[in-house]
Amino acid sequence: MKAAHPAALMIIDDEPDNLNVLGELLRQAGWSVRAFAQGAPALVSARAEPPDLVFLDIRMPGLDGYEVCRRFKADERLRDIPIIFLSAFSEPADKVRAFEAGGVDYVTKPFAEVEVLARTHTHLRLRRHQLRLEELIRQRVKELAEAHRRLRIWDDAKTQWLNMLSHEMRTPLTGIFGVTEFLFMNLPPESDHLVLRKNYDLSRSRIEKLMDDALTLAEIDVVAESFYVRPLRLAPVLRSALGELAGQAPEVVVRAVIAEAETVTVLGNDKLLIRAFHDLMLTAAHCVCTEELLTLETHVIPGHAAPEQVKILISTSGQSLPPADLETFFDVGGQRTLLKGGGDFGLGAALGSRIIRLFHGRVSVRNGSEQGLLLEISLPTTSRAPLAGGSD
Repeated sequence: MKAAHPAALMIIDDEPDNLNVLGELLRQAGWSVRAFAQGAPALVSARAEPPDLVFLDIRMPGLDGYEVCRRFKADERLRDIPIIFLSAFSEPADKVRAFEAGGVDYVTKPFAEVEVLARTHTHLRLRRHQLRLEELIRQRVKELAEAHRRLRIWDDAKTQWLNMLSHEMRTPLTGIFGVTEFLFMNLPPESDHLVLRKNYDLSRSRIEKLMDDALTLAEIDVVAESFYVRPLRLAPVLRSALGELAGQAPEVVVRAVIAEAETVTVLGNDKLLIRAFHDLMLTAAHCVCTEELLTLETHVIPGHAAPEQVKILISTSGQSLPPADLETFFDVGGQRTLLKGGGDFGLGAALGSRIIRLFHGRVSVRNGSEQGLLLEISLPTTSRAPLAGGSD
């Protein structure tokens, strides 16, 4: 039964008998056939109207089969057309040379009709699947490009809004904070309103942290040329994050054991990783009360079936969280428990966990075996040497 749209086949062979016999066989099977006794005119015809499959003899005057095949493969429009070599040579070396030139199959003369038909069906079917896959890929790439275009438009709008909000809010807030500070300074020592100072300080700190978080979100552009990922020593990154934590939460007692991280290198962005570790430790610090301890430990996990990993454990010695709060720990505003002064964690845990995920890491939280919380961060290590001028 002939196909509604027969495939276009091309035969290139300098022997008229082969052209006639093979051509008639293929036409009777329902395919369209073009026959050429030389490679040069066949190439001209193929460029004008590419065939779906080519049968190519090896021994021909002028351009031999190997050279014709190489020229097919050098042409962008013709390179993916399957070429089946025809030859009286059956030595392995001849077949290897044919495949090296770009052929997909090799039929030895004199050929069996059933074999030729079977190989033709097979390679045409594979070609159809290849073309369909290429079309699906093109369509998917087009859809992804359009989705990326829409995302960039929307993301740019959100970035501009966050930038404006973060900067524009600082001016009126600075005025409010200044006036409030002035009022507290001028209250008499015996005033009952001084008890509000602690709540004011906490609220001011939280507002300023939220503004900083919003600005950080606005500044992170993972598709910009300025966004870099490079090999970094982990220990200096952790020390920088610990230094920032000490400046923001000086009352928290921190025990750091990072000896195993001294020789560990990870792929990342030093500023973002410092921010992530700082925010996750600061989040944990919100759950630490007076005389309780916050611990930072590192452990290298050797790679076997998976790449080597480094684990960073942040634990507290205080209270634990209810299961419902553990489930929303990394959500924006997900925590309203165990905070000194109440409220939520802001964007700290959400931002920190997402930065870690940017660099193929994972973050989880659970209650400790006895008490407190345990945040577990894992990052893949790399054997690439850190660049000069990095976080070291």
